[in-house]
Amino acid sequence: MVGSIGKARHAPEPIPPFRKGGLGGIFRIRHGNRCGGLPHKKSPPAPLCKRGGRSWPLYALLLFLISAMAQAADTQYTCPMHPHYIADEMGTCPICGMDLVAMASGPAPATEGGEEPGRAAVTIAPETIQNMGVRYGRPEQTLFGRRIRAYGMVAANERTRTEVSSRVAGWIEELGITAVGDAVKPGQLLYRLFSPDLVAAERDYLSALERGQDERIRSAAGRLEALGVSQGMLAQLRKGRKVIERMPFYADAVGTVAELRVSEGSYVKPGETLAVVQDYATVWINAAVAEKDLAAIAPDTPVRVILPNLPGRVIETRVDYIHPTVDPASRTGTVRLLLDNPDGLLRPGAYADVLFEVGADRRLAVPDHALLIGGDGPYLILALGEGRFQPKAVLTGLSSGGFTEIVDGLEGDERIVTSGQFLIDSESALRESFQKLQRLKAPLIDLPLSDAQLAMVDHLIDAALYLHEALADGYEVSPQQLQPAREIRDLLWPAFGRTRLGPILEDAEQAIADAQQARTPSAMLDALHHLSEALQPWVLEGRPEHYAEQGVRLYRDTDDGGLWLQQGGSPYSPYGGDAEVVSGGGDE
Repeated sequence: MVGSIGKARHAPEPIPPFRKGGLGGIFRIRHGNRCGGLPHKKSPPAPLCKRGGRSWPLYALLLFLISAMAQAADTQYTCPMHPHYIADEMGTCPICGMDLVAMASGPAPATEGGEEPGRAAVTIAPETIQNMGVRYGRPEQTLFGRRIRAYGMVAANERTRTEVSSRVAGWIEELGITAVGDAVKPGQLLYRLFSPDLVAAERDYLSALERGQDERIRSAAGRLEALGVSQGMLAQLRKGRKVIERMPFYADAVGTVAELRVSEGSYVKPGETLAVVQDYATVWINAAVAEKDLAAIAPDTPVRVILPNLPGRVIETRVDYIHPTVDPASRTGTVRLLLDNPDGLLRPGAYADVLFEVGADRRLAVPDHALLIGGDGPYLILALGEGRFQPKAVLTGLSSGGFTEIVDGLEGDERIVTSGQFLIDSESALRESFQKLQRLKAPLIDLPLSDAQLAMVDHLIDAALYLHEALADGYEVSPQQLQPAREIRDLLWPAFGRTRLGPILEDAEQAIADAQQARTPSAMLDALHHLSEALQPWVLEGRPEHYAEQGVRLYRDTDDGGLWLQQGGSPYSPYGGDAEVVSGGGDE
């Protein structure tokens, strides 16, 4: 792979070269700058490191001091361990003695008109917003109602149950079905029966046919039908004019043998059940609903059924029947559902989780995870634009299906934060993010990566190239081959977790994990986009010349904005649109 990974103290096992493309076996690290990695034509002053006893150039230190003096008048300082202590000058914390650090946010802005007392708006730098993983959304009119949850059991549909019984006494001479579970089709032989009474009735019918006595023929035929002889066998008797001593009986329904109560040679009596044939193409679910919720359920109530033995499968159906009684022991009523079961995966006796959607209507709602709960009730974080955020108290209503109704306090066109709102809302978390920003302010290009460390990061680039090539060439992605690249995050985190490279490692590791678990092309495309998006800052700002020399380009799909990395060749968008260059080098 890239660089001299084998020389690193805690380097991972070399990643096998990916198919065809990729960086494995292609990149060659030159030894140029003082901290390892590739030399850069437009590199800034020497990175923050020492080698051979040398330290920062004097002019860099002067620039730092001048910048600090220029900002001192507007900067406040706080203690990393006691963020509630704030000072106007640099010094030490009177509580623990630690050196104070600058607050990136400065003083809290005054409450503006229309803002709630004590809930001041805060301003966050764009790079911090990106590192915090902030995502946005808007309240939408969503169709949902109150959800009633109940447990249920899958049961056989009694309407498709068929009992096979004998109408005449006799002996089973031959069985066409031999065990429970045998499939049964219409017209299939079930058994042959030897019955003296049946033989006597056949002879009476044949005698009537020979003498041409119409009234007697009709009487004898009716007797045979009463004994279970089919019209087909009557026709065979009329044609053959010969007694059938072992009368065959055939199935007239489709299904599976659920019970078999006889065997060959058994003596059967009239009315005795020989077998039960059950058709499982449809099944019932008997849901136990609490007595207080029964009145809200109607025959047209939408129902969603989730079965633990079928992960990820949600079945939508309707109520088939509501039993008129309540179990006095459990105080629950039974609601029956009818479900199609063409693949036979819904097995009687299985447990089911049943969700009834009652009172469904369109409501102004937000995702559940966007809501925060405080001492004064629920509230949301509004995105005011230009990095400004404002907590806003709201009045909530129904919650169902991952959405919560907003009754008051929010307009439909306001922009809200749906991810990362905890860091925005919490004052201590905000200050922690400001401190983190101080540690992260060193540009990516100045990070002192050794050759081995740069090669590890190149493994992540290699993974993105591998995913693109797999989607482009149509071959399967090997999760095992991606595993070493996923482990890069843990190897580099001790040295770079608190730098701007840290969020890149975090997001890349998650994207690779998503790729390993992807089972559909759309999921793999999402993983490719998220991995390329995570690596974008590193490709653009970290080592741009390093990747330009190898012909690695970052492309964007012009239709849906999907990102991918590609090494050389004509750009190919796996998303289906046209490609536009975001950055990179190599041949056009």
